[in-house]
Amino acid sequence: MSGELSFIRYICQKEDATMEQRIVKNDEGVSPVIAVILMVAITVVLAAVLYVWAASFLEQGESAPIATFTVETSSSGEYYVKVIKVSKQEDLAGFSYFLKDETGSTYVGGNGFGEIALQMIAGEEHGIERTYNGDDSQLESRAGNVSADDGTEYPVNFNDNDRDGKLSAGDQFTVFGTGNNANGPAQSGWKLDIQFDASGDIIGWGEIN
Repeated sequence: MSGELSFIRYICQKEDATMEQRIVKNDEGVSPVIAVILMVAITVVLAAVLYVWAASFLEQGESAPIATFTVETSSSGEYYVKVIKVSKQEDLAGFSYFLKDETGSTYVGGNGFGEIALQMIAGEEHGIERTYNGDDSQLESRAGNVSADDGTEYPVNFNDNDRDGKLSAGDQFTVFGTGNNANGPAQSGWKLDIQFDASGDIIGWGEIN
């Protein structure tokens, strides 16, 4: 009887040892699997983060320049909004202007807002530049009309003084108020906003005092 018990005890001990060995082997085999799962998970998370970052960057569009303006008042009722500095030069065709009254509302009489550069859009002339060097007769005619106007139809006009086709230091807007040579709407408390069309940002403004 004691011999049988000893044999049974021996068998049980052997099975326990075998089970422990299997468990040890299984534990050793689990670690690489967990490592692979973790690596895949981390890769997926990083890919998602990069996708969100790239998507938000693309939605922001092109970064807008920053411009500084100064305003001088003439005795004849004209306000000169001069470009002092631009953080980076961009084509004039990429900018718009908005003449706003003391309440912040855009002046809608005449050409109180719109494109700065002379250009054809959907078959119509746009822009408030005084000079034109191209070969489009309609734009050439518009430039002449802008230059001859006293603010009645074009309350704002623009001089590209260096003729480089870009918004740059030295360029000047003229905003017409009321005076000897001016018949425009502008007055103290109004301002001229300049917008970068690609981003929709107002990059600078000139306040009329």
